[in-house]
Amino acid sequence: MFLLLAALTNLPYLRAATRAPPGTRFVGFFYYIDDAYNYLSYAQQAEDGALLFVNKMVPEAHEPALVNLEWLAVGGVSRLLGRRPALAYRLLGLLVTAALVVAVDRLLARRGLSSGRRLAALVLVFTGAGLGGVRLWAGGVPGQRCLDLVTGMFPFVELLANPHFATGTLLLLLALAAFASGRPWAGVGLGTVLGLVRPYDLGLLVAARGLGVVIAEPRAAWLRALAPLVGLVPALAYNAWFFLRDARFATYASATYPMPPLVDFLPALGPAVATASLAWRPAAPGTPARAAELHLAAWAVAGLVLLLLRPVPYPLQFLVGIGLPLLTLAALGLSRWHVGVTWAAALALSSSAVVALRLVSAPSPRWHVPEARIEAALALRPTCTRRDLALTPPDIGLYAAGLTACRVMVGHPAARGFAEREERARSFYGPDDPARRSAWLDAAGVTRLVLPGDAGEAPTGWLGPGTPFRRVARVGAPQAEISVYARAEAAARPAP
Repeated sequence: MFLLLAALTNLPYLRAATRAPPGTRFVGFFYYIDDAYNYLSYAQQAEDGALLFVNKMVPEAHEPALVNLEWLAVGGVSRLLGRRPALAYRLLGLLVTAALVVAVDRLLARRGLSSGRRLAALVLVFTGAGLGGVRLWAGGVPGQRCLDLVTGMFPFVELLANPHFATGTLLLLLALAAFASGRPWAGVGLGTVLGLVRPYDLGLLVAARGLGVVIAEPRAAWLRALAPLVGLVPALAYNAWFFLRDARFATYASATYPMPPLVDFLPALGPAVATASLAWRPAAPGTPARAAELHLAAWAVAGLVLLLLRPVPYPLQFLVGIGLPLLTLAALGLSRWHVGVTWAAALALSSSAVVALRLVSAPSPRWHVPEARIEAALALRPTCTRRDLALTPPDIGLYAAGLTACRVMVGHPAARGFAEREERARSFYGPDDPARRSAWLDAAGVTRLVLPGDAGEAPTGWLGPGTPFRRVARVGAPQAEISVYARAEAAARPAP
Protein backbone atom coordinates (compact mmCIF):
# COMPACT_ATOMS: atom_id res chain seq x y z
CA MET A 1 0.00 0.00 0.00
CA PHE A 2 2.86 2.37 0.77
CA LEU A 3 4.40 1.92 -2.68
CA LEU A 4 1.06 2.64 -4.35
CA LEU A 5 0.47 5.76 -2.28
CA ALA A 6 4.04 6.95 -2.77
CA ALA A 7 3.69 6.63 -6.54
CA LEU A 8 0.26 8.26 -6.74
CA THR A 9 1.20 11.24 -4.58
CA ASN A 10 4.70 11.90 -5.92
CA LEU A 11 4.73 11.10 -9.64
CA PRO A 12 2.57 14.18 -10.39
CA TYR A 13 5.34 16.33 -8.89
CA LEU A 14 7.95 14.72 -11.12
CA ARG A 15 5.74 15.26 -14.15
CA ALA A 16 5.01 18.88 -13.26
CA ALA A 17 8.69 19.66 -12.72
CA THR A 18 9.95 17.97 -15.89
CA ARG A 19 7.13 18.90 -18.28
CA ALA A 20 6.51 22.54 -17.48
CA PRO A 21 5.10 24.51 -20.44
CA PRO A 22 7.74 26.63 -22.25
CA GLY A 23 8.65 29.78 -20.36
CA THR A 24 7.20 28.54 -17.06
CA ARG A 25 8.52 26.87 -13.94
CA PHE A 26 6.80 24.58 -11.45
CA VAL A 27 6.54 26.27 -8.07
CA GLY A 28 6.89 22.94 -6.25
CA PHE A 29 3.35 22.63 -4.88
CA PHE A 30 -0.17 22.13 -6.24
CA TYR A 31 -2.39 23.20 -3.35
CA TYR A 32 -2.15 25.99 -0.79
CA ILE A 33 0.82 27.57 -2.57
CA ASP A 34 0.82 30.69 -0.40
CA ASP A 35 0.76 28.53 2.74
CA ALA A 36 3.46 26.26 1.36
CA TYR A 37 5.81 29.17 0.75
CA ASN A 38 5.05 30.45 4.22
CA TYR A 39 6.30 27.09 5.53
CA LEU A 40 9.37 27.45 3.30
CA SER A 41 10.04 30.91 4.73
CA TYR A 42 10.79 29.19 8.04
CA ALA A 43 12.53 26.16 6.54
CA GLN A 44 14.84 28.57 4.69
CA GLN A 45 15.96 29.99 8.02
CA ALA A 46 16.74 26.45 9.18
CA GLU A 47 18.78 26.01 5.99
CA ASP A 48 20.90 28.90 7.24
CA GLY A 49 21.35 27.22 10.62
CA ALA A 50 18.68 29.04 12.64
CA LEU A 51 17.02 27.25 15.56
CA LEU A 52 14.57 30.08 16.30
CA PHE A 53 12.58 31.75 13.53
CA VAL A 54 11.33 35.20 12.59
CA ASN A 55 8.13 35.78 10.64
CA LYS A 56 9.41 36.96 7.27
CA MET A 57 5.91 37.97 6.16
CA VAL A 58 6.00 40.78 8.75
CA PRO A 59 8.11 43.72 7.52
CA GLU A 60 9.08 45.07 10.96
CA ALA A 61 12.45 43.80 12.17
CA HIS A 62 12.18 41.51 15.20
CA GLU A 63 14.22 38.96 17.08
CA PRO A 64 13.85 35.25 16.21
CA ALA A 65 11.63 33.43 18.68
CA LEU A 66 9.46 30.74 17.07
CA VAL A 67 10.25 27.01 17.30
CA ASN A 68 8.89 24.48 14.80
CA LEU A 69 10.43 21.03 14.68
CA GLU A 70 9.08 20.17 11.24
CA TRP A 71 10.55 23.26 9.60
CA LEU A 72 13.86 22.65 11.35
CA ALA A 73 13.94 19.15 9.86
CA VAL A 74 12.87 20.25 6.37
CA GLY A 75 15.44 23.04 6.36
CA GLY A 76 18.20 20.70 7.47
CA VAL A 77 17.37 18.17 4.75
CA SER A 78 17.08 20.95 2.17
CA ARG A 79 20.55 22.18 3.06
CA LEU A 80 21.91 18.67 2.42
CA LEU A 81 20.08 18.61 -0.92
CA GLY A 82 21.65 21.87 -2.07
CA ARG A 83 18.81 24.17 -0.93
CA ARG A 84 15.87 22.38 -2.52
CA PRO A 85 13.14 22.82 0.10
CA ALA A 86 10.22 21.61 -2.04
CA LEU A 87 12.07 18.33 -2.63
CA ALA A 88 12.81 18.10 1.10
CA TYR A 89 9.08 18.41 1.76
CA ARG A 90 8.34 15.57 -0.67
CA LEU A 91 10.84 13.38 1.19
CA LEU A 92 9.09 14.25 4.44
CA GLY A 93 5.82 13.28 2.75
CA LEU A 94 7.23 9.86 1.86
CA LEU A 95 8.34 9.27 5.44
CA VAL A 96 4.97 10.32 6.82
CA THR A 97 3.14 8.17 4.25
CA ALA A 98 5.06 5.09 5.38
CA ALA A 99 4.45 5.83 9.05
CA LEU A 100 0.72 6.42 8.56
CA VAL A 101 0.28 3.19 6.62
CA VAL A 102 2.13 1.21 9.30
CA ALA A 103 0.17 2.86 12.13
CA VAL A 104 -3.24 2.20 10.56
CA ASP A 105 -2.25 -1.32 9.53
CA ARG A 106 -1.25 -2.14 13.11
CA LEU A 107 -4.58 -0.85 14.37
CA LEU A 108 -6.42 -3.05 11.87
CA ALA A 109 -4.28 -6.07 12.75
CA ARG A 110 -5.01 -5.55 16.45
CA ARG A 111 -8.67 -6.05 15.57
CA GLY A 112 -7.78 -9.38 13.95
CA LEU A 113 -8.15 -8.48 10.27
CA SER A 114 -6.33 -10.79 7.88
CA SER A 115 -3.78 -9.38 5.43
CA GLY A 116 -6.28 -9.47 2.55
CA ARG A 117 -8.90 -7.61 4.53
CA ARG A 118 -6.32 -5.13 5.76
CA LEU A 119 -5.31 -4.30 2.19
CA ALA A 120 -8.91 -3.49 1.26
CA ALA A 121 -9.27 -1.46 4.46
CA LEU A 122 -6.07 0.48 3.80
CA VAL A 123 -7.21 1.32 0.27
CA LEU A 124 -10.46 2.64 1.72
CA VAL A 125 -8.70 4.71 4.39
CA PHE A 126 -6.06 6.20 2.11
CA THR A 127 -8.03 6.80 -1.08
CA GLY A 128 -11.52 7.38 0.27
CA ALA A 129 -13.19 10.76 0.73
CA GLY A 130 -16.59 12.29 0.00
CA LEU A 131 -18.44 13.18 -3.18
CA GLY A 132 -16.34 16.17 -4.19
CA GLY A 133 -14.90 14.44 -7.22
CA VAL A 134 -18.34 13.46 -8.45
CA ARG A 135 -19.68 16.97 -7.88
CA LEU A 136 -16.83 18.60 -9.77
CA TRP A 137 -16.95 16.05 -12.59
CA ALA A 138 -20.70 16.47 -12.99
CA GLY A 139 -20.26 20.23 -13.33
CA GLY A 140 -22.29 23.08 -11.96
CA VAL A 141 -20.38 23.26 -8.69
CA PRO A 142 -17.18 25.35 -8.39
CA GLY A 143 -14.12 23.52 -7.13
CA GLN A 144 -13.87 25.51 -3.91
CA ARG A 145 -17.21 24.03 -2.80
CA CYS A 146 -15.94 20.44 -3.18
CA LEU A 147 -14.37 20.49 0.25
CA ASP A 148 -13.06 16.94 0.41
CA LEU A 149 -11.24 17.62 -2.86
CA VAL A 150 -9.70 20.99 -2.03
CA THR A 151 -8.97 20.75 1.71
CA GLY A 152 -6.96 18.35 3.83
CA MET A 153 -9.87 16.56 5.50
CA PHE A 154 -8.94 13.16 4.02
CA PRO A 155 -5.57 11.39 3.99
CA PHE A 156 -5.15 11.18 0.21
CA VAL A 157 -5.29 14.94 -0.36
CA GLU A 158 -3.10 15.50 2.71
CA LEU A 159 -0.41 13.22 1.31
CA LEU A 160 -0.74 14.58 -2.21
CA ALA A 161 -0.88 18.24 -1.37
CA ASN A 162 0.49 19.10 2.04
CA PRO A 163 2.98 17.03 4.06
CA HIS A 164 2.59 19.61 6.85
CA PHE A 165 -1.03 18.54 7.29
CA ALA A 166 -0.11 14.85 7.07
CA THR A 167 2.64 15.23 9.68
CA GLY A 168 0.14 16.72 12.11
CA THR A 169 -2.32 13.90 11.43
CA LEU A 170 0.37 11.27 12.03
CA LEU A 171 1.50 12.79 15.32
CA LEU A 172 -2.11 13.18 16.50
CA LEU A 173 -2.82 9.53 15.68
CA LEU A 174 0.30 8.32 17.47
CA ALA A 175 -0.35 10.49 20.53
CA LEU A 176 -3.94 9.25 20.85
CA ALA A 177 -2.75 5.66 20.42
CA ALA A 178 -0.21 6.16 23.21
CA PHE A 179 -2.86 7.53 25.57
CA ALA A 180 -5.30 4.75 24.64
CA SER A 181 -2.70 2.02 25.27
CA GLY A 182 -1.94 3.23 28.79
CA ARG A 183 1.28 5.12 27.99
CA PRO A 184 0.22 8.65 28.96
CA TRP A 185 3.69 10.16 29.16
CA ALA A 186 4.46 8.93 25.66
CA GLY A 187 1.22 10.65 24.66
CA VAL A 188 2.38 13.85 26.37
CA GLY A 189 5.74 13.67 24.63
CA LEU A 190 4.18 13.12 21.21
CA GLY A 191 1.62 15.82 21.95
CA THR A 192 4.37 18.30 22.81
CA VAL A 193 6.11 17.51 19.52
CA LEU A 194 2.74 17.95 17.81
CA GLY A 195 2.35 21.37 19.40
CA LEU A 196 5.75 22.34 18.01
CA VAL A 197 4.70 21.21 14.52
CA ARG A 198 1.00 22.02 14.02
CA PRO A 199 -0.61 23.80 16.98
CA TYR A 200 -4.21 23.28 15.83
CA ASP A 201 -3.80 19.54 16.20
CA LEU A 202 -2.54 19.92 19.76
CA GLY A 203 -5.83 21.54 20.71
CA LEU A 204 -7.68 18.75 18.91
CA LEU A 205 -5.59 16.14 20.76
CA VAL A 206 -6.61 17.57 24.13
CA ALA A 207 -10.28 17.60 23.10
CA ALA A 208 -10.16 14.08 21.68
CA ARG A 209 -8.29 12.64 24.65
CA GLY A 210 -10.71 14.26 27.07
CA LEU A 211 -13.72 12.92 25.21
CA GLY A 212 -12.03 9.55 24.80
CA VAL A 213 -11.58 9.23 28.56
CA VAL A 214 -15.23 10.08 29.15
CA ILE A 215 -16.50 7.42 26.76
CA ALA A 216 -13.85 4.75 27.40
CA GLU A 217 -13.24 4.93 31.16
CA PRO A 218 -15.49 4.55 34.20
CA ARG A 219 -16.30 7.81 35.96
CA ALA A 220 -14.10 6.93 38.93
CA ALA A 221 -11.05 6.78 36.64
CA TRP A 222 -11.59 10.09 34.83
CA LEU A 223 -9.40 12.25 37.05
CA ARG A 224 -6.49 9.81 37.00
CA ALA A 225 -6.74 9.38 33.22
CA LEU A 226 -7.00 13.10 32.50
CA ALA A 227 -4.25 14.23 34.90
CA PRO A 228 -1.37 13.63 32.43
CA LEU A 229 -2.88 16.24 30.09
CA VAL A 230 -1.40 18.80 32.47
CA GLY A 231 1.89 17.92 30.81
CA LEU A 232 0.60 19.54 27.60
CA VAL A 233 -0.06 22.89 29.27
CA PRO A 234 3.41 24.34 28.47
CA ALA A 235 3.01 23.61 24.75
CA LEU A 236 -0.56 24.95 24.78
CA ALA A 237 0.51 28.11 26.58
CA TYR A 238 3.46 28.60 24.23
CA ASN A 239 1.23 28.39 21.15
CA ALA A 240 -1.51 30.52 22.65
CA TRP A 241 0.97 33.30 23.33
CA PHE A 242 2.74 33.23 19.98
CA PHE A 243 -0.25 32.78 17.71
CA LEU A 244 -2.88 34.79 19.58
CA ARG A 245 -0.98 37.49 21.50
CA ASP A 246 2.49 38.07 20.01
CA ALA A 247 2.26 40.77 17.33
CA ARG A 248 5.04 39.11 15.32
CA PHE A 249 3.17 35.85 14.84
CA ALA A 250 -0.48 36.50 15.77
CA THR A 251 -1.74 36.16 12.21
CA TYR A 252 -4.88 34.25 13.09
CA ALA A 253 -5.94 36.57 15.88
CA SER A 254 -6.50 39.39 13.40
CA ALA A 255 -7.23 37.67 10.07
CA THR A 256 -10.75 36.88 8.90
CA TYR A 257 -11.19 33.52 7.20
CA PRO A 258 -14.30 32.83 5.12
CA MET A 259 -15.97 29.65 6.28
CA PRO A 260 -17.74 27.47 3.69
CA PRO A 261 -21.47 27.02 4.25
CA LEU A 262 -22.41 23.97 6.28
CA VAL A 263 -24.33 22.53 3.34
CA ASP A 264 -21.04 21.94 1.52
CA PHE A 265 -19.78 19.74 4.35
CA LEU A 266 -22.60 17.25 3.83
CA PRO A 267 -21.35 15.76 0.54
CA ALA A 268 -17.74 16.16 1.71
CA LEU A 269 -18.01 14.40 5.08
CA GLY A 270 -21.45 12.79 4.94
CA PRO A 271 -20.52 9.51 3.21
CA ALA A 272 -17.64 8.80 5.60
CA VAL A 273 -19.67 9.81 8.66
CA ALA A 274 -22.60 7.67 7.56
CA THR A 275 -20.46 4.63 6.76
CA ALA A 276 -18.57 4.83 10.05
CA SER A 277 -21.76 5.41 12.06
CA LEU A 278 -23.71 2.58 10.47
CA ALA A 279 -20.96 -0.02 10.14
CA TRP A 280 -18.62 0.37 13.10
CA ARG A 281 -19.10 -1.56 16.29
CA PRO A 282 -16.38 -1.06 18.95
CA ALA A 283 -14.18 -3.99 19.84
CA ALA A 284 -15.17 -6.06 22.84
CA PRO A 285 -14.51 -4.55 26.28
CA GLY A 286 -11.12 -5.37 27.69
CA THR A 287 -9.45 -5.91 24.32
CA PRO A 288 -6.42 -3.82 23.29
CA ALA A 289 -8.28 -2.44 20.27
CA ARG A 290 -11.29 -1.06 22.13
CA ALA A 291 -9.69 2.01 23.72
CA ALA A 292 -7.89 2.89 20.48
CA GLU A 293 -11.13 2.73 18.51
CA LEU A 294 -13.01 4.81 21.05
CA HIS A 295 -10.28 7.46 20.85
CA LEU A 296 -10.58 7.49 17.07
CA ALA A 297 -14.30 8.04 17.47
CA ALA A 298 -13.60 10.82 19.97
CA TRP A 299 -11.26 12.48 17.45
CA ALA A 300 -13.97 12.43 14.79
CA VAL A 301 -16.67 13.67 17.17
CA ALA A 302 -14.47 16.47 18.52
CA GLY A 303 -13.77 17.72 15.01
CA LEU A 304 -17.43 17.64 14.02
CA VAL A 305 -18.47 19.44 17.21
CA LEU A 306 -15.93 22.19 16.50
CA LEU A 307 -17.38 22.47 13.01
CA LEU A 308 -20.93 22.84 14.27
CA LEU A 309 -20.28 25.11 17.28
CA ARG A 310 -17.43 27.13 15.72
CA PRO A 311 -15.89 28.39 18.96
CA VAL A 312 -12.94 29.70 16.92
CA PRO A 313 -13.03 31.69 13.64
CA TYR A 314 -11.15 29.01 11.68
CA PRO A 315 -12.71 25.60 12.51
CA LEU A 316 -11.74 24.20 9.11
CA GLN A 317 -8.18 23.88 10.40
CA PHE A 318 -9.39 21.43 13.06
CA LEU A 319 -10.96 19.20 10.39
CA VAL A 320 -7.62 18.45 8.76
CA GLY A 321 -7.19 14.67 8.81
CA ILE A 322 -10.67 13.93 10.19
CA GLY A 323 -11.21 11.46 7.39
CA LEU A 324 -8.59 9.14 8.84
CA PRO A 325 -10.52 8.20 12.00
CA LEU A 326 -13.82 8.15 10.12
CA LEU A 327 -12.60 5.86 7.36
CA THR A 328 -10.65 3.63 9.76
CA LEU A 329 -13.78 3.08 11.84
CA ALA A 330 -15.76 2.48 8.65
CA ALA A 331 -13.22 -0.10 7.47
CA LEU A 332 -13.34 -1.89 10.83
CA GLY A 333 -17.11 -2.04 10.69
CA LEU A 334 -17.26 -3.23 7.09
CA SER A 335 -14.85 -6.07 7.91
CA ARG A 336 -17.78 -7.96 9.47
CA TRP A 337 -18.96 -8.77 5.97
CA HIS A 338 -17.34 -10.18 2.86
CA VAL A 339 -14.17 -8.35 1.84
CA GLY A 340 -15.90 -7.34 -1.38
CA VAL A 341 -18.03 -4.92 0.64
CA THR A 342 -14.92 -3.04 1.76
CA TRP A 343 -13.59 -2.98 -1.81
CA ALA A 344 -16.92 -1.65 -3.04
CA ALA A 345 -16.89 1.09 -0.41
CA ALA A 346 -13.33 2.01 -1.37
CA LEU A 347 -14.36 2.29 -5.02
CA ALA A 348 -17.47 4.32 -4.19
CA LEU A 349 -15.51 6.81 -2.10
CA SER A 350 -12.49 7.16 -4.38
CA SER A 351 -13.83 9.80 -6.79
CA SER A 352 -12.07 12.71 -5.10
CA ALA A 353 -8.72 10.92 -5.19
CA VAL A 354 -9.15 10.15 -8.90
CA VAL A 355 -10.22 13.69 -9.77
CA ALA A 356 -7.44 15.21 -7.64
CA LEU A 357 -4.89 13.17 -9.59
CA ARG A 358 -6.40 14.28 -12.89
CA LEU A 359 -6.27 17.91 -11.83
CA VAL A 360 -2.62 17.87 -10.77
CA SER A 361 -1.54 15.85 -13.80
CA ALA A 362 -2.26 18.75 -16.16
CA PRO A 363 -0.37 22.05 -16.45
CA SER A 364 -1.97 25.00 -14.71
CA PRO A 365 -1.03 28.68 -14.37
CA ARG A 366 -1.53 28.27 -10.63
CA TRP A 367 1.51 26.03 -10.29
CA HIS A 368 3.32 26.68 -13.58
CA VAL A 369 4.21 30.35 -13.33
CA PRO A 370 6.30 32.55 -15.65
CA GLU A 371 9.88 31.50 -15.11
CA ALA A 372 11.11 35.06 -14.62
CA ARG A 373 8.94 35.43 -11.49
CA ILE A 374 10.84 32.63 -9.73
CA GLU A 375 14.17 33.77 -11.16
CA ALA A 376 13.62 37.27 -9.76
CA ALA A 377 13.16 35.83 -6.29
CA LEU A 378 16.22 33.60 -6.66
CA ALA A 379 18.25 36.60 -7.85
CA LEU A 380 17.74 38.12 -4.40
CA ARG A 381 19.30 35.12 -2.68
CA PRO A 382 23.00 36.02 -3.03
CA THR A 383 22.66 39.43 -1.37
CA CYS A 384 19.74 38.97 1.04
CA THR A 385 20.31 38.71 4.77
CA ARG A 386 17.80 38.40 7.59
CA ARG A 387 18.13 42.17 8.14
CA ASP A 388 16.91 43.02 4.63
CA LEU A 389 13.40 43.96 3.60
CA ALA A 390 12.30 43.44 -0.01
CA LEU A 391 9.58 45.26 -1.91
CA THR A 392 8.30 43.15 -4.78
CA PRO A 393 4.99 42.33 -6.44
CA PRO A 394 3.05 39.98 -4.09
CA ASP A 395 3.74 36.75 -5.99
CA ILE A 396 7.49 37.40 -6.17
CA GLY A 397 7.42 38.43 -2.52
CA LEU A 398 5.93 35.07 -1.60
CA TYR A 399 8.67 33.23 -3.50
CA ALA A 400 11.36 35.51 -2.06
CA ALA A 401 10.22 34.82 1.51
CA GLY A 402 10.43 31.09 0.90
CA LEU A 403 13.70 31.03 -1.03
CA THR A 404 15.82 33.87 0.40
CA ALA A 405 16.75 35.34 3.76
CA CYS A 406 14.85 38.59 3.12
CA ARG A 407 11.75 39.70 4.93
CA VAL A 408 9.11 40.88 2.46
CA MET A 409 6.76 43.82 2.36
CA VAL A 410 3.97 41.83 0.68
CA GLY A 411 3.82 38.05 0.65
CA HIS A 412 1.19 35.90 2.34
CA PRO A 413 -2.37 37.31 2.17
CA ALA A 414 -3.04 36.29 5.80
CA ALA A 415 -0.10 38.25 7.17
CA ARG A 416 -0.99 41.04 9.56
CA GLY A 417 -1.50 44.32 7.66
CA PHE A 418 -1.20 42.65 4.26
CA ALA A 419 -4.13 44.50 2.67
CA GLU A 420 -2.76 47.92 3.60
CA ARG A 421 0.76 47.07 2.45
CA GLU A 422 -0.52 45.56 -0.79
CA GLU A 423 -2.46 48.74 -1.53
CA ARG A 424 0.64 50.84 -0.89
CA ALA A 425 2.74 48.55 -3.09
CA ARG A 426 0.13 48.82 -5.84
CA SER A 427 0.42 52.58 -5.61
CA PHE A 428 4.21 52.31 -5.78
CA TYR A 429 4.10 50.22 -8.95
CA GLY A 430 1.46 52.45 -10.51
CA PRO A 431 1.81 56.04 -11.65
CA ASP A 432 3.55 57.91 -8.84
CA ASP A 433 6.08 60.64 -8.22
CA PRO A 434 9.70 59.32 -8.02
CA ALA A 435 10.44 61.43 -4.95
CA ARG A 436 7.34 60.07 -3.22
CA ARG A 437 8.34 56.50 -4.07
CA SER A 438 11.89 57.04 -2.80
CA ALA A 439 10.70 58.62 0.44
CA TRP A 440 8.37 55.70 1.13
CA LEU A 441 11.17 53.16 0.57
CA ASP A 442 13.38 55.08 3.00
CA ALA A 443 10.66 55.32 5.62
CA ALA A 444 9.78 51.64 5.34
CA GLY A 445 13.41 50.51 5.48
CA VAL A 446 13.30 48.71 2.13
CA THR A 447 16.76 47.49 1.06
CA ARG A 448 15.85 45.19 -1.85
CA LEU A 449 13.61 46.12 -4.75
CA VAL A 450 12.15 44.33 -7.78
CA LEU A 451 11.00 46.42 -10.75
CA PRO A 452 9.41 45.43 -14.05
CA GLY A 453 11.38 45.78 -17.29
CA ASP A 454 14.87 47.17 -17.80
CA ALA A 455 14.88 50.07 -15.37
CA GLY A 456 18.59 50.75 -15.76
CA GLU A 457 21.62 50.23 -13.56
CA ALA A 458 20.16 52.86 -11.23
CA PRO A 459 16.34 53.13 -11.37
CA THR A 460 16.30 56.90 -11.72
CA GLY A 461 13.08 56.85 -13.69
CA TRP A 462 11.38 55.21 -10.73
CA LEU A 463 13.19 56.78 -7.79
CA GLY A 464 14.92 59.95 -9.03
CA PRO A 465 18.57 60.73 -9.74
CA GLY A 466 19.82 60.41 -6.14
CA THR A 467 18.63 56.87 -5.51
CA PRO A 468 21.04 54.57 -3.65
CA PHE A 469 19.60 51.45 -5.34
CA ARG A 470 21.76 49.65 -7.87
CA ARG A 471 20.87 46.71 -10.05
CA VAL A 472 22.22 43.31 -9.01
CA ALA A 473 20.40 41.16 -11.58
CA ARG A 474 18.19 41.26 -14.64
CA VAL A 475 16.14 38.19 -15.44
CA GLY A 476 13.60 37.14 -18.02
CA ALA A 477 13.41 37.19 -21.80
CA PRO A 478 13.23 40.48 -23.74
CA GLN A 479 9.86 42.19 -23.40
CA ALA A 480 9.34 40.32 -20.10
CA GLU A 481 12.40 41.43 -18.17
CA ILE A 482 12.52 42.01 -14.42
CA SER A 483 15.20 44.07 -12.68
CA VAL A 484 16.41 43.30 -9.15
CA TYR A 485 18.03 46.02 -7.03
CA ALA A 486 19.86 46.38 -3.73
CA ARG A 487 20.34 49.52 -1.70
CA ALA A 488 24.03 50.33 -2.08
CA GLU A 489 24.84 50.66 1.62
CA ALA A 490 22.94 47.46 2.41
CA ALA A 491 24.66 45.52 -0.36
CA ALA A 492 28.08 46.57 0.96
CA ARG A 493 27.61 45.37 4.54
CA PRO A 494 28.70 41.86 5.52
CA ALA A 495 26.12 39.17 6.13
CA PRO A 496 25.48 38.39 9.81
